[in-house]
Amino acid sequence: MQTCIFGLAAQWGVFKAGRNPKKIFWAGTLHNKVSQTTTGHMDHHTESMASTATHDDEIDAAALNASLSDRHGKKRSSVCSSVNQDYSQPNKPTIHFPPRMILFAGLTICYIILTLVVAGFVSEPSAKHEKPHSQPSSATQNPSQTVYSFSSSTPEEVPAPNTTLACPKWETFNVKAQGDKDFSRNCRIVAAEVGGFEVTLCESMRECGQGYFLLKRLDKAQCDKAMARSISWDYEFDAWMKKEIGPDAFVITFSGPQRAAPSDWRHMGNCIYKHPFRLTNTGNYTVSIVHSHDNFEAVQEKERTWQRVVNSEILTKWPMDVCSRHCKPFTSDVIEKMTLPVCGRSHPTQGVYLHSVAGHMLEREQYKVENYQIPYFWHPLACKYDQLFELGSNSECHQKNHSIKFLGDSQVRVSWDITDRRLAGTRDPLLHNVHEGNRQNYYYKDEALNQYWEDGKEKPVAPDPSKYRTLLDFAGRDGHLNWFTTEYMGNHDFWRLGDTTVPFPETNNIDRRLREFNSVLFNVGMWPMSGIRDGGHFTASRFKAMLTWAAANMMEANHRRGSMNVEPLSFIWHGIASFPVTRPQDIDEDAKMRKDWRSPYRLKLWSDLADQVFTSTPQLATSIRRMNAFDLTLPFIHDTPDRGHFFKTPAVEAETDEILHKLNICEGPN
Repeated sequence: MQTCIFGLAAQWGVFKAGRNPKKIFWAGTLHNKVSQTTTGHMDHHTESMASTATHDDEIDAAALNASLSDRHGKKRSSVCSSVNQDYSQPNKPTIHFPPRMILFAGLTICYIILTLVVAGFVSEPSAKHEKPHSQPSSATQNPSQTVYSFSSSTPEEVPAPNTTLACPKWETFNVKAQGDKDFSRNCRIVAAEVGGFEVTLCESMRECGQGYFLLKRLDKAQCDKAMARSISWDYEFDAWMKKEIGPDAFVITFSGPQRAAPSDWRHMGNCIYKHPFRLTNTGNYTVSIVHSHDNFEAVQEKERTWQRVVNSEILTKWPMDVCSRHCKPFTSDVIEKMTLPVCGRSHPTQGVYLHSVAGHMLEREQYKVENYQIPYFWHPLACKYDQLFELGSNSECHQKNHSIKFLGDSQVRVSWDITDRRLAGTRDPLLHNVHEGNRQNYYYKDEALNQYWEDGKEKPVAPDPSKYRTLLDFAGRDGHLNWFTTEYMGNHDFWRLGDTTVPFPETNNIDRRLREFNSVLFNVGMWPMSGIRDGGHFTASRFKAMLTWAAANMMEANHRRGSMNVEPLSFIWHGIASFPVTRPQDIDEDAKMRKDWRSPYRLKLWSDLADQVFTSTPQLATSIRRMNAFDLTLPFIHDTPDRGHFFKTPAVEAETDEILHKLNICEGPN
């Protein structure tokens, strides 16, 4: 192809140089210049050369027509070879037309060929037809099926024959790196229960429990229509969501030796979605896939309408074997005997919900399974918690005199109720969502003095609550984190800033109300995302701006605490819990009027934005400890007792484990 173009251009240069000796240098260097130009530049030079050609060229129309007729139907290379002849030789009858015409015809055809070749590389992800690696599964084996391989990573190498898959280890892993893995050489079609999507399962040929589901929308016209929808006033965010998220939303849940709901989903383009997973425990699973939303309804933030749901089950309890024949599953008693380091306190702890096995449960696990009737128990991966206050343990830490403030919405209120029960050393579960109101409770080294909070409940007479105790306080539901997000001007909590008639005049009312506390656990997100009547319909950029402002105010509050002779506060970000997908039977006129925007996909996006905000500077990263309530609650969105909160599920116990570890009441190493 290049030889064709270079030959045409060089011949034109020689021809013109013969007429004009000054152009001999241009003809001699043309080969290098053409190789450095683009197609647009080629057109520019062609027009320039045509304009400088002499007008005394004589065209023999009959010879030209005869020559073109002779070439009709021949290969494209004949056009290029015909203009590469030596013009110093005598004229031949078959070459009787002017070089200028040959050049134009040749360049045109070569340009068309080049365009077609380049266009051939612009296509959907390349399809491969490979024989799947032998592995036990109930999925339909089809060696000639279409398998999508994405060029962002190298496909996993095929192991030697009869290679046994490696059993999972009790270790953490990088979620993004896991999602980048390419298992396209071992894929098979899974029969979907409803039409509209092709479901493909791709699994590792070397490691147990690693793979991904590919979900492909079959109606390309519907995909194109959805991709053309404007979904955000922020055009960069609009483009990002179309590239990374895609129009459709799904919830994938694994149940069996482990309960898991992976939250790393990716849009590969053309409404093809990749849902990676990595299962730590081996055995027989069932997989459920719910198509929750389409047409960007789960994340769109431009139309102030109610969030339309699909809620269609693509797979329901589909069986999947993960190395059940040769790998021994993890159980709680085995993990308890492991020598593991203490988990970090600054970042979210990665862990798994293992299925509770009779005869292998811990005491604290046994009573929780009995309370919740959901046999899963949270374990951090490759580390351990050092202070859980289970059944009166760690009660000596109460004499360290810690005071803890909970700020946030009803998700934080439920966390306060569970943490209160844990610190009181009781087995009693939280069976009801106790609404509204602030709460306060004290806990002592003497376990006889500790009872969990209950409205109107009498408690034993306690010693001086100002010392040698742990104080837990909930300020009342605050859906927009007003303590740190309201502007100074017009906010009564800041009116007396600089007032010399009050103690500590260099502080404001919020500073003074927080003076007695050591730690603040907070969240925000549910209300800004909810319906308009609840102060919701925040865009993602507005939520991020609000959280950035709140974080800045927290750092300023810590800066002013020096004037009150107290240590800086330890802030703990509770995270944003997940939320169930609305069921068709729950959609009524009131739901449509509320226009609730909460969905697992939007909550995941906001959770990631919060993580970005709280790690955006070294000061924030070291001053605000982070939990990930979204990942802790997503596996149980189908088990919520009131379609909104996670009491009576193992998720609240996992959250409490994380809360107590981050609070560090026992003052263990950080």
